[in-house]
Amino acid sequence: MISTLRAGSSLLPVAGLGRRLNSTLASRMKRAAAASGSYESEEDQRHRLEEQVDEYGEQFRELFINPKRKLAAQLQLERMTGRTEREKYSRADIHDRLAVRRPRSEEMPVDQDWPSVWPAAATYKSSVVPLPIRMGTRKKPEKRAPFKKVGNLELLKIPNFLHLTPEHIKRHCEAMKKFTTPFPPELIQNPSLAESEFPVTVRYSDYLHQGTSLRDPRARVNTIEVKLDSFPDFDEHAKDKFRHLVGSRFNEETNTLTIVTDRCYTRKQNREYADFLLTALYYEALKVESWEELKARNDNLKVEFAGSKVEKRIAELAKKAEDVSPSAVKEFAETWYEYRNQPETPELTRSYEDSVRKLLGISRLVETEKPKPASSE
Repeated sequence: MISTLRAGSSLLPVAGLGRRLNSTLASRMKRAAAASGSYESEEDQRHRLEEQVDEYGEQFRELFINPKRKLAAQLQLERMTGRTEREKYSRADIHDRLAVRRPRSEEMPVDQDWPSVWPAAATYKSSVVPLPIRMGTRKKPEKRAPFKKVGNLELLKIPNFLHLTPEHIKRHCEAMKKFTTPFPPELIQNPSLAESEFPVTVRYSDYLHQGTSLRDPRARVNTIEVKLDSFPDFDEHAKDKFRHLVGSRFNEETNTLTIVTDRCYTRKQNREYADFLLTALYYEALKVESWEELKARNDNLKVEFAGSKVEKRIAELAKKAEDVSPSAVKEFAETWYEYRNQPETPELTRSYEDSVRKLLGISRLVETEKPKPASSE
């Protein structure tokens, strides 16, 4: 289609102008402007579009990039004709957002049930905690206080104990009482029964610190302590072999074995490994191998008085001297055993000297005080 446009005395051909004026969008704008408040319903529009066909006889279908999305021109027409209202959004300002509702922390009563507000471990929320908490560092702290709790990232980095208040712990204990048994009253009256009834002591530690994880590798360490007297089936051979097997883990002063396990990844694995070691040591100490008959006196952990050269000399001395009493020999043997197998101290040396003097009948010399020289005045 070619149209003409008059310009002065000549006619200028204009191509395609009629096609633009007869477009669908232009017709819609004409109808919307002439409607003056009256508009076509969606159902009428759908029927009208179904009746429209193109040159191939197919129905006209509108194209939308996204489902159920209207074009900007359609939205503008609906606003102009009053068919829709523009939604009002608040400005991107924190004061406008807070104006919708006050923070929850400002509306909380003083006597509220805090375990219901914060029942379990959670990240810090400034709108829930009604406390004026501040955290962080700023320049010139004597003039400027630390940052407030609102929008403070430092409070989000660390774990909090808002779920472990005294009231929380009290309720937790009340809930766990049905799964526990009362503490034996006999142990309260007589604490010494604990060593005989519960000979094995297990110790471990839990660590709490500031960081991104609550895990600590030191928490997997288990320490088990048990006294040698707690094994009633042990004879002298089993006790000696048990001390040989454990080596430096046995404390002679307290007569206690200490096993520390930290090789495994979890505390439970280390505890099971320690129980396995203790069980293996117990049964190995009770065994009597054929090669153990070859054990010599030098293989003992301690120097024994029985069979020593000192015992032979004391026996020869007792035959020659008639005034040597058996009680003095027994006391000397005990003192000699302690002197040879314990670290030397002045008290232990003095005790050994007294036992030797008593055995040989040598009295201690009494020191006489020397007269002080007269002072010349």
